[in-house]
Amino acid sequence: MEIEKIIEKKTWLDYLYYKENNQRDFFVCGTYGDRKFTKWKTYLNSVANIDILNLEKNTWKNLKYFEQINQRQILPREIVLDIEEPKQLEPIVKQLKIWGWEYSVFITGSRGYHIRILFNEDFTPEEKESIVFKFGTDIQKCSEKNLIALENCPHWKTGKLKHGIEL
Repeated sequence: MEIEKIIEKKTWLDYLYYKENNQRDFFVCGTYGDRKFTKWKTYLNSVANIDILNLEKNTWKNLKYFEQINQRQILPREIVLDIEEPKQLEPIVKQLKIWGWEYSVFITGSRGYHIRILFNEDFTPEEKESIVFKFGTDIQKCSEKNLIALENCPHWKTGKLKHGIEL
């Protein structure tokens, strides 16, 4: 793995942990091949100890797991609207703008889009469901035991990068 990609992934995961999740742990894993998965591990057990300035000081096992990470848990204060139909995107974004909610849109690298909405407080799965249901998007993204493709990483099926877009 290129050093720039390692730095970008580590920086993003550190940002999620320290800034967006208030130093609360969350799960990550890797998916590869024909639906093969690494074990789910926490950020603290798999990412926090990676030294990107001295890669040779990392154990081979830790670095190998880190390189495979391409999915992460949805944070308690985050709602992810998983859109499979491109025609859904514009009306949802329009409504979010009307409500004044801050959001980010990502092309998933697979079939659709993720709209990521971050709030100042945690939501229960039931509270998330009420918002997700309003937009008619994938209700599975409300579960605490659900992972999404990691931002700025290749999708495990297509190899295409999940990246943000401006709307």
